[in-house]
Amino acid sequence: MTKKEAEFWRKERADLDKAASERLDEAQSLIDKYDLKFKDKIRDLTENDLVKVSEFYPLVRQIIGTVAFNYPKLFFTIQDDEGTAGIAQIMERAAQNLMRLTSLKDHVHQSIVDALFNQIGWIRVDFNPAGDDMIPPYVANDAMAEDLVAFNRVAPGFVRVDPMCPPHALGHARYISEKMWVPLKRLRDDKNLKNTKDLKAATPNRVHDIGFGEIMDNKSEEQVRNAITNGEFVLVERIHWREGKKIIMFADGIDEPLLEKQHPFTKQTYEQVLDAFGQPAFDDNQEPILDVRNGEIAPGWLVPNGFPFIPVKFDIHPTSYYPLAHLKYVEDLQNAVVESMSRQANLLKRTSRLYAISNDELEEDSEIPDKLRKAVDGEHVSMADPNNIKILDMGGTPSGLFEFEDRARMYIDKITKVNELGQGGGTTATEAAIVAASTSINEQWMESAVSRVFEGCVRAGFGIMGDPRYTPENFVANTAPDEQQKVSRALKMSDFLWNYRIHVQTGSMQPLFAELQQQKFLDFYDRAINSPNFDRREVDRDMAKAFDMVDEDRLLVPEQHPDADTLAQLENDRIISQLQDVGVQPGQKHQRHLPVHQEYQNSPAYLLLMQRSQAVNELQQPVDPQAAQLMQQVDQLMQQHVQAHMEAMDQEQTQEITGASPRGNTPDSIINQVRSNAQTTGNAVKIEAQEQMG
Repeated sequence: MTKKEAEFWRKERADLDKAASERLDEAQSLIDKYDLKFKDKIRDLTENDLVKVSEFYPLVRQIIGTVAFNYPKLFFTIQDDEGTAGIAQIMERAAQNLMRLTSLKDHVHQSIVDALFNQIGWIRVDFNPAGDDMIPPYVANDAMAEDLVAFNRVAPGFVRVDPMCPPHALGHARYISEKMWVPLKRLRDDKNLKNTKDLKAATPNRVHDIGFGEIMDNKSEEQVRNAITNGEFVLVERIHWREGKKIIMFADGIDEPLLEKQHPFTKQTYEQVLDAFGQPAFDDNQEPILDVRNGEIAPGWLVPNGFPFIPVKFDIHPTSYYPLAHLKYVEDLQNAVVESMSRQANLLKRTSRLYAISNDELEEDSEIPDKLRKAVDGEHVSMADPNNIKILDMGGTPSGLFEFEDRARMYIDKITKVNELGQGGGTTATEAAIVAASTSINEQWMESAVSRVFEGCVRAGFGIMGDPRYTPENFVANTAPDEQQKVSRALKMSDFLWNYRIHVQTGSMQPLFAELQQQKFLDFYDRAINSPNFDRREVDRDMAKAFDMVDEDRLLVPEQHPDADTLAQLENDRIISQLQDVGVQPGQKHQRHLPVHQEYQNSPAYLLLMQRSQAVNELQQPVDPQAAQLMQQVDQLMQQHVQAHMEAMDQEQTQEITGASPRGNTPDSIINQVRSNAQTTGNAVKIEAQEQMG
């Protein structure tokens, strides 16, 4: 790194520190109110007079409960044209397994809380290698699955985005900086770092540095300060430089970087390894073996936007990537509710009921005041004349004070509420309607933000695992079609390289909200299903959606027989990979099978076989002559299979005309076909044995 570059990063880091400190100061006031620490002075009231009512606490719980996706489900649509049978289901299962193994939901939930108070929450994407190797900050290894992508919530104060980043596009930022506390010993033991001899354990001074970017109270601050000092930690800063495709690490007090290398999540291209005979090498799964040690940088990234960070961001701003914190918009309204409640309590104390007792009564009985104060229900008090005692009513709280508080809560609901249960505020039907409309908009807006987080994390995870450097060896998923016996295998590199779209199903308050919506739709369904004015199929489709069946086509009777397409594709795969023809059975949907069989040469397995047959060495001699022979055998078997379909179709048409019944069963799955063939073979063997004995 040149001196000019080092000076550039020094100035950038100083500016980032200043901006981050200001944002954390702003978040501090919000978190104080969440913790019932109200520091604002209210005229004529002392601190002891405050009634500490938190509007933030129920709001945060409602938002988390409504939009945090306690039951996240991802559904995939594969955009590749050929060879995609069953791929979507495999990727959906892989996504569920990835989210479960990485505890992604827990990290996302905490990041949602971060975003409410700190403008943006952050999820960092890592890859935890197998064995005891650790990744910065070298303090979490066993908590993450080995040889797998890892997701970690990062303290929002320690992630800082390039100030030049536009408000709406993180991928346009030049860099993202991240601070972290790292044990001094771990840094010195890391052989990839340099200049470590100049490192010294830090004595934290700045409050925002002490808290790992978190907001902390005095007690926690002291405890963390002592832990940092006793544990000999160093404050380092990693810069993910998108433009330069590098990762750079600095430490406080050292001008030269500890690390400057190619970013690990840049895309790379690799050459295929050759075996001892100079032929392209493949593993047991027919995956090409690539030389990952000599990759070349390619355009693009393995992670979205070129950064291993997924933002949790609910709001937008016209000029800055950092919006106001979500709860900042209701901070003054929170203060107004506290002041209203405090003044009500204060007025009630000042206007307590008093007794006026005549002097004559007091002369007769000096204990009357105590008797009146301590009397219980039904007890009598003797006095000369009851008219000598009067109750002095000093008046209650002004009615306008209650209306002021109701309107404050109505505006809080309008700004932040995300569910329709227990709506407060709004003393008129119009106000209630305004709150209800705002609630629906808020919920959809915030749910879409959270769905983008889950989608971004899964895309990043699949993008990384689709690179041979990071493809896990033991990441297992069920690859069998639905309603068939489970078949699990370790996913390979090519399983993550499809073009796809993701739909994230909302599922935060199940079953509470689901039951409400389902009951509403069932009332409509009972009336609509028998009406000639409604399309019965579409009504059934909407009913499936009401029960959160996002891919309802799997349940409805297929119009285009996708089960036949899947079976035909499985037959193609068996013929190509195993040179086995399972045969054609009566009753199959031959019209659906034939187009799929005719496209067998476009399948990835056949294309790979073609590449192997066309590969030549330096003498222009075939590298893999056996591949051409295999192709011929595949072509012959496929032609025979297609001809068998056509003959079976002609036979069934003839039977339909003559009225004859087709023989045998009509299985439409490979399992039934195999059983049928096995039964036929068994019968033949039995007959042959009987003939020999006879």
